[in-house]
Amino acid sequence: MPFVATNPLSQRLAVMERLWLEFRRLPNARLCHWLFAPGEGWFLDVFLQEQAGPDAISNDLFITLRTPIQHWQTYFDQALDELTSQIDHDLALLAERDLTITWTVDPKKNEADSLVRFVGYINRLVKGLGEHTDGVCVLCIQPQSSESPAVLEQVLTALLLGKLSPDIRIIVADTIGEEQLTTLPGRFGQEVYSHAIDLQLQKVIRQLASFGSPTAPDVKFRQWHAELSNAMAQRNLRDVDYFANNCLLICQQEQWHSLEGSVHLSVAHAYVNHRRYEEALARYSRVIDQMEGLFSQGDGAAGRMSIMAWLGMGGVYGELRQRQRAIDCYNLASERAEALEEWLLAIESHRRLGVAHAQESRMRLSETHYRQLFALAEHLPPEQHQSARLSDIGQLYWQQQQTPEKRQKVTELLAQLLGPGWRKTA
Repeated sequence: MPFVATNPLSQRLAVMERLWLEFRRLPNARLCHWLFAPGEGWFLDVFLQEQAGPDAISNDLFITLRTPIQHWQTYFDQALDELTSQIDHDLALLAERDLTITWTVDPKKNEADSLVRFVGYINRLVKGLGEHTDGVCVLCIQPQSSESPAVLEQVLTALLLGKLSPDIRIIVADTIGEEQLTTLPGRFGQEVYSHAIDLQLQKVIRQLASFGSPTAPDVKFRQWHAELSNAMAQRNLRDVDYFANNCLLICQQEQWHSLEGSVHLSVAHAYVNHRRYEEALARYSRVIDQMEGLFSQGDGAAGRMSIMAWLGMGGVYGELRQRQRAIDCYNLASERAEALEEWLLAIESHRRLGVAHAQESRMRLSETHYRQLFALAEHLPPEQHQSARLSDIGQLYWQQQQTPEKRQKVTELLAQLLGPGWRKTA
């Protein structure tokens, strides 16, 4: 009897798995182009994590590349660095479990064309893996940032026109209504499989929020907050204000001060997305005024809320090119985060300080904050390194170095902190 998913999230994962198998059955399809409803693209990571575990629906090997895309030609050298670091990292993990796979192939440094180097390496990798699996290798192109949709299309076009092994597939996410990859299907025909996916994840949130007595304050708050989240995902600012006010009324009646602060932070974030910066700053200031009074009375949660508000306020000042004000906010956030031993928030604060000072050409100060960031990372258990994005930060910091000697020192620093495969981004 086939397994039937009853959990709402499991049902949606089953939809993704069915669509993947549908793509894999197409004889000529090489690129899977999934278009998610706004705010639902994160579910691709859930699908990828599932395919890396024992419940995977195929023997396909998924490799996620998050290298930023600034220019299609420079991308392939940077992506090759990320790819080789991932392979080294995975081989080291297998060796720790007494599973040895011989893989000594290095990229051909003498090949001038970066695309040819990248394609050659991945083709040799797939050929070697053929001895261990009958699945295909899937490149998941999920850049943490992209210069423009046109540059992303150039990267994907180069891969499709390159001499990739027939045992390689590509997967990329897009957003319904905000499509970035509009010309690929028309130019490559059956090689590109495009499918719009509406998982209705907000419906799941509503279902989970409705558990309990419908008249209980916590149930009413969860329901209003689910609607607030939905309004934010749909960028409907009028509804954001309406549902936020309902949430705030309950918070004030029940004296849920930290929850009240979190609602104000959500509204401020919505204002930022609509470039209504003055109203966002007013909300952040309101949070700080309320939370600092509570923090002085010993409320640690309120102190954490202030950190979030300072980070948000600093982001707004950064958008307004008022970088010194942004730096002042980030300094307050870093001091409080370190005092409360909120290491993830402290690391994020110093990351932003490093970026802001570099934008002002204060490279020595930028260097100081990056160094402090990596020192604080010593407090994190290894399972939190991904949440802190240490590999991503490390790669950007490494690229900021101006000489081979400085880059080598950064490589050694991060290898000591994160292991030899520190450039791997999961």
